[in-house]
Amino acid sequence: MCPCRENCTRSKGPRTLHLLPQAQQEALLQARLQQTTPEFQNLYAARAGIEGTLSQQIRKCHMRRSRYIGQVKTHLQHLLTAAAINLARYVAWVEGIPLAQTRVGPFAALASVA
Repeated sequence: MCPCRENCTRSKGPRTLHLLPQAQQEALLQARLQQTTPEFQNLYAARAGIEGTLSQQIRKCHMRRSRYIGQVKTHLQHLLTAAAINLARYVAWVEGIPLAQTRVGPFAALASVA
């Protein structure tokens, strides 16, 4: 055990460093590089839109649980919810209500300051 450990950390147990095998680490780095390409970002933009729609359904329409029993009624609930969200988005577009800005996390906010 390091004699200066008390100056570095207050954790009870020893710190550990977990390293991936070389093949996995290289695959991870390759995937991260691919994410910086314009093609990937265009592809991911579509996913971001879908994620926003799902988030809106969950937050505003409580879609985590079905109000009804049975697949047919649940499907009808999903269709009506999608129609309601489309209508709400159309009304917001017609009235010129701007889209909400994406939340910036604390760590990302620090990166933008530097």
